[in-house]
Amino acid sequence: MTTQNWPDPNRPGVPMFPEREGWHVMEGRVAGQTALTHWNGREWGGGEQVRALNTLPEWYRYVGPVLTPTQINEMLAAEREWCADACRAMSCDAHYTKTQRDALEEAETAIRNLGDAP
Repeated sequence: MTTQNWPDPNRPGVPMFPEREGWHVMEGRVAGQTALTHWNGREWGGGEQVRALNTLPEWYRYVGPVLTPTQINEMLAAEREWCADACRAMSCDAHYTKTQRDALEEAETAIRNLGDAP
């Protein structure tokens, strides 16, 4: 996570994927502690780490959501689809040679087939 994509300066104290209920990781800066806290889709569960995010940011920092295997698979599938679509679009561009277009079509097929892997 970087300062370019999180936290959202317009929504301090709100986690990544705020529309989803779930667990999130906080990291203690003093003793290197890691803590889990729950977001119910509207607000944080109790706990000193959550309160400290807004009052003592030098003590705790938000690390990110704890993603389920299903959520990870959904994200990977969306990324594969984006990459395959990009290959498809480039393979239709006459700017590329036939060999390059053929390679892009093969790449598209290979990327789409990654979703079939166990």
